[in-house]
Amino acid sequence: MSATPPTPPAPTAAASAGKGLHSRAYNGLIKACDKYVPPKMRPLWMHPAGPKTIFFWAPIVKWSLVIAGLSDLTRPADKISPNGCLALGATNLIWTRYSLVIIPKNYSLFAVNLFVSLTQLFQLGRYYNYQWEQSKLEKNGEQCPAIEANL
Repeated sequence: MSATPPTPPAPTAAASAGKGLHSRAYNGLIKACDKYVPPKMRPLWMHPAGPKTIFFWAPIVKWSLVIAGLSDLTRPADKISPNGCLALGATNLIWTRYSLVIIPKNYSLFAVNLFVSLTQLFQLGRYYNYQWEQSKLEKNGEQCPAIEANL
């Protein structure tokens, strides 16, 4: 009887399975980086939502929407698009829920979607507060203050 060694377990995070040029380049990059990942970082590297997958990189890039939303806090309230804020805020609330239902749970996606929703809903609140203040001024017959356009 010959004892065959047990087969090693398959990695939990596979690189891209595509056969195109971009997939081959990505797989080559991942294979080159595999050698340099320290043992303590291996669990993160091999995680189903780790850096080898889109589940990691999509939320990282999506943080730019949070940064854009925060930079819009300096925008005058009359220049805010309520439809855009509502659409972005509501859509990201849906994706916030979805990120906790999928397998693997993606807490990074949850956090970024929550922050996008909060920034957009805050902007929506700023817009409606401005509209309410303007309607109060018009009812009192006061002159609406001039608004500077910071473009």
